[in-house]
Amino acid sequence: MSLKKRLIIYIMLIFLLIMTVIGYILVVQQRDIFQEEIERRGKLLARTLADISKEAILIHEFSTLVQNVRSFEDEKDLIGAKIINNEGRILASLNREEEGSFTDFDYSEDQLLWENNNLITVDTINVNGVDMGKSIVVLSQQSMLDRINYSIKLIMLILTVALVLLIIIINITAEYFFEPLTILAERVRKIPEDDFDIKTLEKAEPPEELNELYNSIGWMYEEMLVIRKRLVEKAQMATIGKMSAYLAHEIRNPLEAISGSVEVMKLKGDLNSDGGFYNILKEEITSLNSFLDEFLSFARIKSYDFEKINLNNLINDIFVLLKPMLQNKKIKLIKKFNNQEAYINGDTNKIKSVFTNILLNSIEAVGKKGYIKIVLSNDEKFITVLIKDNGSGIKEKNLEKIFDPFFTTKKSGSGIGLSISKEIIERHDGIIDVESNNNTVFKIKLPIFKDDNNNGKNTNS
Repeated sequence: MSLKKRLIIYIMLIFLLIMTVIGYILVVQQRDIFQEEIERRGKLLARTLADISKEAILIHEFSTLVQNVRSFEDEKDLIGAKIINNEGRILASLNREEEGSFTDFDYSEDQLLWENNNLITVDTINVNGVDMGKSIVVLSQQSMLDRINYSIKLIMLILTVALVLLIIIINITAEYFFEPLTILAERVRKIPEDDFDIKTLEKAEPPEELNELYNSIGWMYEEMLVIRKRLVEKAQMATIGKMSAYLAHEIRNPLEAISGSVEVMKLKGDLNSDGGFYNILKEEITSLNSFLDEFLSFARIKSYDFEKINLNNLINDIFVLLKPMLQNKKIKLIKKFNNQEAYINGDTNKIKSVFTNILLNSIEAVGKKGYIKIVLSNDEKFITVLIKDNGSGIKEKNLEKIFDPFFTTKKSGSGIGLSISKEIIERHDGIIDVESNNNTVFKIKLPIFKDDNNNGKNTNS
């Protein structure tokens, strides 16, 4: 059952319960009011009849007593009136047939008596302190019952109209209040179809109570994209690993044979080393072997030897190795390190390969007479390394693919280096990202070394 239907049903039940209680209270109060009014009128009429009949009963003027009783004929709700003496004989009555007979009921005391929905009021006719008889007035309760029934019908009508209006109001209100949830559900339903636009969700203006829900859906979607991308990468890596082992085996054996044959031919003089063909063949075979080694790294189980690393010293060591290349191309190196020593827990060789690979890419992108800037900073949890160059940059359409295996824009590139770098950084619980506007900036975040880390542990992928 939808939330909208539940809301309507629950509010209707609560409304019916409240209105039933209110209606019952109103009917009871009205009944009490009507009953008090009839009793008051009964007492007033009985008292009035007794007062005007004192002299007539004293001198036995029965005709006057009859006239007194007849004077009450037009009173509302009056169905009976009579005067009796102390012996219970009816002296005067609206029903002339009763006159002269004796009553079957004991009217010795003043009282209010309800009998068959009729109110019987008895009052004493007292003359000079002597009880001469009783005046009796009978009022019908039917008019009171009719008014109560009318009130019940009116309450039922009001209740029905109010219920219909309430359903309409709830329906309209529910449409308004549940619209953000409906829109959210429709958009979330498009996620598996890859038709989900996170920007429309971010631009939505939900009620304050739903802000957190909208933000959570957006966060979950972004996390889902990251997880999906990682799963695709893992699947690619697994496929590449199987392929690399097979290709390396199938290609390396013929290469070894070709290389051996070239050496034999050179010894026999079949190759003219002065012509350069031998050197060309040797270089190409070496290049192909190098590519196979890099490709084969996907198939090998990579072990990580974690230890405490001074990142400042490690990057400076890389600069020493690359200094001749930087000087040859007249590339200016700008270093901006903070004064604190930056320690991480990682595999020295693998971390060194990451920074070396990125710096070599920067040198190649800059060409000549450019600059490479490296900034090292840290907060309480992470050390951040920014590597910026003013080279040719990366096209926006290629930014999302830059870490994909075998994606490269270089003619001689393999497209494996950055994929391996990303895997290494993630194995160190770090993050690597790249931005490219006018300049290319690689951003690497690695966790700061903690004393409680398990130093020197070996972890296999």
